[in-house]
Amino acid sequence: MGASAAWFLSDDKDFDGTVLVVDRDLSYENTSTMHTNSCMRQQFSGELNVRISQFAADFVKNLPRYMGNDDRVPNLSIRSFGYMYLADNDAFADVLRESQQVQLAAGAATQLMTPEQIKGAYPFYNVDDIVLGSINLVDEGLWDATAVFDWWRKSARERGVEYIENEVVAITKNAAGTRVESVTLKSGEVIACGQVLNASGPRAARTADMAGIQVPVKVHC
Repeated sequence: MGASAAWFLSDDKDFDGTVLVVDRDLSYENTSTMHTNSCMRQQFSGELNVRISQFAADFVKNLPRYMGNDDRVPNLSIRSFGYMYLADNDAFADVLRESQQVQLAAGAATQLMTPEQIKGAYPFYNVDDIVLGSINLVDEGLWDATAVFDWWRKSARERGVEYIENEVVAITKNAAGTRVESVTLKSGEVIACGQVLNASGPRAARTADMAGIQVPVKVHC
């Protein structure tokens, strides 16, 4: 999220500020980014979510174009195995039907499958208690997130975005408490800033708490 936000800011012709990315581990060995299975889907119940995912699919498949036709940037694809959502009761089957209508209206290729159709296409499934299935085999599946991540960082750095290995341990607001004025790093430096973007993933609630803000992010191990 941090690399994405930094790159998109650097790509915005109306943005005239500077961007500093503070990361706890620039090797990324133990980060959530490196531990993800890197899948995308379009089977959402809200149109906005569907269209965000469609933009993500277009971005991945046309990465060189988004990167200014840089011939160093690789061509990527999406391995569209799709997500199979299974309903074991009529109520959830209705949810799948309603969601499909939202997805189809947004241009997704979601298809509903009866238990017999699921068994025919995927014989390894046990469908004895299944009422309905939902799957989309277009732009829904695995993609090379590491390649996109690498190029976001490389391109952003070439545009002046700075990355440092450190950790934000405190956030200071103005006297009125209406905006953030600075962050304090674990190394002791205090950095003045006009805006702070919380892109700390599973640590987002802890980061937000430094500014007195509660966000509904919980991590269960």
